[in-house]
Amino acid sequence: MENGDDKDATAPSPAVQHWTVGLTCVAIVATGYLIAGLLHEPEPELTTAPLAPTTTSEPPEPAEYSYVTPPVTFPVQIPGCDVVEPPQPGQSFSMVTFKTPEYDNPSYPWFSGPKAVAMTQALRAALPAGVEIAFAPVERSLVFQPILDDPTEDKGFGGWTDARATLLRGDRSGSLSVNVRESTMPIPPCVAGDLDERRRLPDGTIVDTHDTWSETNGVRALRRSAITYLPDGSVAYAYASDDAADGSGYTGTVPLTIDELVALVTVPGLRVTAPVPPGTPNPPESCDLWAESSHTIDQAQARRWDAVLAQIPLDGLTLDPPLGALLPASTGGACQVVRVTTPGRRSRLSVAISTGQPLLKELSPDDGATSRRLPDGTVVETRESRITVMEPSPSTQTTRTVIVTRPSGTQIQVTSGDSPTEPLPFELLESIALNPGLEVSR
Repeated sequence: MENGDDKDATAPSPAVQHWTVGLTCVAIVATGYLIAGLLHEPEPELTTAPLAPTTTSEPPEPAEYSYVTPPVTFPVQIPGCDVVEPPQPGQSFSMVTFKTPEYDNPSYPWFSGPKAVAMTQALRAALPAGVEIAFAPVERSLVFQPILDDPTEDKGFGGWTDARATLLRGDRSGSLSVNVRESTMPIPPCVAGDLDERRRLPDGTIVDTHDTWSETNGVRALRRSAITYLPDGSVAYAYASDDAADGSGYTGTVPLTIDELVALVTVPGLRVTAPVPPGTPNPPESCDLWAESSHTIDQAQARRWDAVLAQIPLDGLTLDPPLGALLPASTGGACQVVRVTTPGRRSRLSVAISTGQPLLKELSPDDGATSRRLPDGTVVETRESRITVMEPSPSTQTTRTVIVTRPSGTQIQVTSGDSPTEPLPFELLESIALNPGLEVSR
């Protein structure tokens, strides 16, 4: 650790103004995205308003909402900081956009789908031994997501890609969020209450760490963070908390230490200038079910189905990625979306498996679909639809779907389409959906 005499010599000039995204939340709003973030938390006192007097005619008023963070001492000395500034008042921002984010955003030429995969692989490889990623949908499987446009005019805050997951470590669990962005802003000053230590690495990298807590209505949550400012202008932020894997509350133990978070944010593969290895694929796509709800599918069952899907003959088709990597859907069940990359047959292929589904009624062409019942009671439904899209040029896209519902309630949906090219034939879709291995193993 160095003192302030050589601060200017070691601090990288391309960095970013201080940002704290530990409490950043992303929610889908209609077809768009709403992002809300807290740049700096005020430090309210712990107060509880008394209940209003109870009468026979009026119910008592609820207790006042209470949010408490550790008290901030100022002035204070922070290791690695020559000057410590006083706490700053809270600031916030919000943004609504009605564009679906895509990996190839021209505003951020350093980022792409393969770049997201390379970063994902580097981050996962850097996790400590014994740490597992909980079985969850793509967007919660520590896969870097598309960059949303910056909500500020000066590009001072937004423009990040983030990867989130629940981590399992023995009997402990908690959440991890890692955000990466490029910036030309100066390194922020040390502010009391925002960090516990500023580390200066030999290559000019600066890492700020913070281990803290907050209480909401008396319930305590723990969180740790590390943010690094790299000489190439990369800014990486890792935030870990003690959120329970099942969302039931807090475990009281954060699954990663401060030093382990520092190791994550300084992984070379996370830098915006890190090269992408040739042949790196695109990220897996998010998927979901048509069924309204399904029983939850555990990881062991999904892996048994993966082995079956990986062995199904596909008439010489090339898939990216191959079938056999099911993930949970938001309504239960499991699903996967892959791209058919065979020249002349490029399209999307999706497989979704749910359980606890009722047998479908038999349909006729007048219903926009047809169905038949097999001798064992299985119902096979086929659907074909066409839509006209105007961009990038007017074209008609055909989608074909086969839905197989077993008497046991297991339902397999296989869909091909979303491309101007001819979708895969019904016969091939049925060969996938009717595979006997795609049943719930007892």
